Amino acid sequence: MTDGPKIKAIAPWFGSKRNLAPLIVDAIGNHRVYWEPFCGSMAVLLAKPPCKMETVNDLHGDLVNLASVIQHEKYGPGLHRRLSQTLASEELFWESVTVVRASEPCPVLDIDRAYHYFVVSWLGLNGMAGRDGLRGDAFCVRFTATGGQTAVRWVNVVESIAAWRTRLRNVTILRRDGFGIISKIADAPRTAIYVDPPYIVKGARSNYKHDFDTADHQRLADALGRFQHARVVVSYYDHPDLDRLYPGWTRRTKEVSKAMAHQGKRGKNNTKAVEVLLINQPKLPLFQEPNL
Repeated sequence: MTDGPKIKAIAPWFGSKRNLAPLIVDAIGNHRVYWEPFCGSMAVLLAKPPCKMETVNDLHGDLVNLASVIQHEKYGPGLHRRLSQTLASEELFWESVTVVRASEPCPVLDIDRAYHYFVVSWLGLNGMAGRDGLRGDAFCVRFTATGGQTAVRWVNVVESIAAWRTRLRNVTILRRDGFGIISKIADAPRTAIYVDPPYIVKGARSNYKHDFDTADHQRLADALGRFQHARVVVSYYDHPDLDRLYPGWTRRTKEVSKAMAHQGKRGKNNTKAVEVLLINQPKLPLFQEPNL
């Protein structure tokens, strides 16, 4: 068994930064305190080394419940055992969809719901776990030889749970409004804040459960503008509004693939997009190249 997880995200989130995470970690730099107000799949947290204090937050109830159950000393191993005895089955997938759709997540730990949400997330189409109402659910069947297999991915993700639990052991997991979190973070040296808000322009399949409108993007930029000592890293797909929202911030770009729900379908090529990292400190030796 390897030290780290085979799958470095606890859910296949829309816009997950699993592939970009190492570059984001480089941008964050050395720190003692880490905050993530919109943590989603927790791909960046899982990619970075632990520090003295780490807090992640998201309004998505099923995501927070799953992470909290995985983290729990008793419930985490129990969930792992149950999932280890579960096969990648389409019939089970639809049973789990019914369970998750039937009600909203409750504020207390719900092991059974965590199990079914995990099944829906990892046996469904890639990038659908964080969307509103699980609309457009479909069991992931690949019709080409590229991109791997559903059953293999299932085995790998279940095997990753033990490493996730170890990594999450000393992490505080919250379910609060992200703006409220940001307003309370102390502006102090060696504090790092990674912010991954909803994209400004959404694709047809995005349907964020907790979305932003234009005013929210402006509100976020205003809230982050107060930090003078903490390192702040914000990620977006490129958009003309970013220059207005974050004037003077260091800007670095990387072309990425948007390989979401059309995976494994004939004639559906991965489209490209430009991911932007906005960094509030102008002199960063790690970013001397024009692109990441």
